[in-house]
Amino acid sequence: MSALESKSVEDQLGLSIKQVDLMLAIDAACDTAADDIEAMTTSVSLILQALEAEIGLLSWFDPDTGQLEIRSLVDRVGLLTPTGHSTLQQLSQAACNLPAAQPLSAIDSADPLSHLHWLGAPLRVKDRTLGALLVANVERPFAEDELSLFAVGIAELDSALLHLKTIHELRFEQQELRTLYTIDRIRDKGLPFNEMLDAVLLELCSAVPAEAGFIMLYDLAGHQLELRAATNRDLLRMTDQYQLVQEAAGEAVQHGAPAVRSRDVGPIRSLICLPLILNERIIGVLGVINRVGRSEFTRVDRRLLSAIASQIDTAIFEGLQIQRLREAFGRRVGSKIMDRMLAMPERDWLKGERVVVTALFSDIRGFTATSEEVAPELLVQILSDHLSAMTEIVRKHDGTLDKFIGDGVMSLYNVPLPQPDHALRAVQTACEMRQAHHALMQRWPQLPPIGIGLDTGEVIVGNFGSAQRLEYTAIGRHINLAARLCGAAEGNQILISAATYALIRDQIEADPVAALRLKGIAEAVEAYQVLGLK
Repeated sequence: MSALESKSVEDQLGLSIKQVDLMLAIDAACDTAADDIEAMTTSVSLILQALEAEIGLLSWFDPDTGQLEIRSLVDRVGLLTPTGHSTLQQLSQAACNLPAAQPLSAIDSADPLSHLHWLGAPLRVKDRTLGALLVANVERPFAEDELSLFAVGIAELDSALLHLKTIHELRFEQQELRTLYTIDRIRDKGLPFNEMLDAVLLELCSAVPAEAGFIMLYDLAGHQLELRAATNRDLLRMTDQYQLVQEAAGEAVQHGAPAVRSRDVGPIRSLICLPLILNERIIGVLGVINRVGRSEFTRVDRRLLSAIASQIDTAIFEGLQIQRLREAFGRRVGSKIMDRMLAMPERDWLKGERVVVTALFSDIRGFTATSEEVAPELLVQILSDHLSAMTEIVRKHDGTLDKFIGDGVMSLYNVPLPQPDHALRAVQTACEMRQAHHALMQRWPQLPPIGIGLDTGEVIVGNFGSAQRLEYTAIGRHINLAARLCGAAEGNQILISAATYALIRDQIEADPVAALRLKGIAEAVEAYQVLGLK
C-alpha cells in the first residue's frame, strides 16, 4: 500500500471514529436530557465541537404558536448581533426546507453574515420538521469530510429525537394514567364534596407542579362562577389577583377553551384556566397558578391539565349533583327515597316539570292565640314535638316534606319519585297525623287540635327562588286548594277534594260536606271529610 493510500485509509478511519464518537455522545446526551430542547441544545454543542465550527444556531418551531424561534446560539467569534436576526431567521427557514444537510448561502449579499461559510440541515422526526441546525465558519469553508460528519450528527440527532419523543410520550402516558387513577380513587372514596375537591387539587398541583390550584363552579342558579376550592386561598384573597383569575376564568368559559396568562411581575406570574365541560355544558373552571421551576406552564403541562380536566369534570359533576340533591331534598325525603334518587344520576331532579301530585296541608287550630298565653320556652318545646311527630309520619309514607309554615306542615306525594298510590299515602299520612297529634294533646293540654286539607291535581314542581335562595317546591291551583281546605277544616277534621276522593273512594271511609266557599276560589268546592281507612 502506497503512502497516499495509507493516508487515505487513516483519514477514513479517523472520520469513522469521529462519526461513531459523535453518534455515541449525542445518544448519551439525549438519554439523560429532561426534554427535547435540552437534548438538542446539548447535541448542538457536541456537533460544533466535532466540526470545530465557530458559530452554531438551533431554531425550533414553537408547538403553541407554530413560529420558528431561535432556541440556542453559540458565537465563538462575536459576529452575531441583534441586527442580523432577520438573516438568521431566513437561513433557519431555508434550512428547514432542505432535503438533507448541505451548504447554505445568505439571501442578502450585503449582510455581513452572507460572507460566512454556512452548513444547514432540517431536524425531523418521521415526516415532521421540528426545526433546523446551522453551523458556520468565518474564514474556513467546511471540508467534504466535515459535511459528512455534520450529516451523520444530524441523522443521529433525528434518530435520538424520535427515540426521545417515544420515551417522553410513554412517560407522559404513565404520569397521566397515574394521576387519573389517583383522582379516580379519590372520587370512589365517597368523600364529602368539598373534601373531594381539595383532594383532587392537591393531586393536580403535584402532577403539574404549581404553587396553587383552584376550582370554580357555577352557583345554584347557574349564573355566576364561585370559588369552591383552592390550595392557596391567601393568594386569591388579594382583590387584584382574584380579578385576574376571574377574567381568565371568564375567557375560558366564553370560548370553551383554555385561557393562559403570563406576567413578568406580581404574585401571579403564570396562570391557566380550563373549562370543565360535561355533555356540552360548562359546569365550571379548573385552574393552576405559577409553574414551579419555570416562568410559565409548558405544552406538556397544558396537555396533562386537559386530560385531568376531562376526568374530573365527571367526578365534580357527580359530586355536585349529589350535593345539590342533598341540599334540596336532604331534609324533605327519607333516606330510602334519597338513595333511589342518587341511583339515577342521569335525571335532573331540580328542573321544573308538570306532575300530578297529592298535596297535604296541616295546621294547628288557633295556635296563634295559644302562643300568646304560653311561656316562650314551653311553646318551643310543644311546637318542636308536634313538627317532629308530623315529619316522622310524612317520611314513613315516603312523602316529600315541602316546608313548615309556622305551626303548619306542607307535604307532597308522587314527587320526586312516582307513586301510583300517592293519594292513599297522603290520606294515610293525614289519619296518622291526626292520631299522633291527639296523643300530643294528652301530653300538652295547652295544645289545640289540628285541621288537615288535601287535593290532587297537576302542578309545577322544581327549584324556585333567587340565586341566593332556591327551594324545591310545587306551585299551582291544586296547592292553593289543599291549603284552603286545610284552613276550612275544623279541629281533628281531614278535608279532601273531590279529585282526591275519586282516586281512593273504595279504600277510605268518608262523608261529603256542604259545598265550601273558599277564599280566592270563585266556585263552591265539593269536599269530603275522612273518617278513617277501610
